[in-house]
Amino acid sequence: MEHQSKKLSENLEDYLEVIASLSAENGSARLTDIANAMSVKKPSVTSALNTLSERGLVVYERYKPVALTADGEILAQKVRRKHQLLSDFLIGTLGVNQSDADIAACKMEHALEDSIMSKLVKFLKDCSGNMCSTCKHKNKDCKNNCPHAIDMSKLSEGDFAVVLSCENLQILNNAKLDIGSTFSLLQKKADLLKLKTSNNEISVSFDVANSIKVKRI
Repeated sequence: MEHQSKKLSENLEDYLEVIASLSAENGSARLTDIANAMSVKKPSVTSALNTLSERGLVVYERYKPVALTADGEILAQKVRRKHQLLSDFLIGTLGVNQSDADIAACKMEHALEDSIMSKLVKFLKDCSGNMCSTCKHKNKDCKNNCPHAIDMSKLSEGDFAVVLSCENLQILNNAKLDIGSTFSLLQKKADLLKLKTSNNEISVSFDVANSIKVKRI
């Protein structure tokens, strides 16, 4: 892959992240929307898209929505994963507020090498409850009342999460999951989620996903 031989600039990584986010939210990423999201002029977006296209990371044609290539999707998810991990670490472990954490994560995600990120991932997974031990909202009913809990169905492709609770434990058993299971969301369709756990890949219906509470990690 071309991008393996030459590291992308911070700015171009930001473009990939924005394109991925817009595509996930709106179904497509148009030049105007990218410009608005990044608060830049359209000519700047065009220049960046041409560079990304030359690197084989996006498919870009004038007047058409921008699409990530397979390589572009891999890099975009990698950057988004770094951002989410760093943001969660700053909020959950250091007590930084959401706004400041997002700003700091944006700066840090480009600077940290993969080897450092791998160690951070291991640290977070080794922490009791995936940073829950330092959460100021923790209480005896925490699994059900975690302020960071969301329905599994609200996750985006590329997200990593931990299972917090479920309305019916039998549902978890049927889905081959447990409280505390960690997983990544490989694919999200209209009625099905494809998950990857440490052991295997599993499919979960949207109805089941709506009954399972998780937290991004």
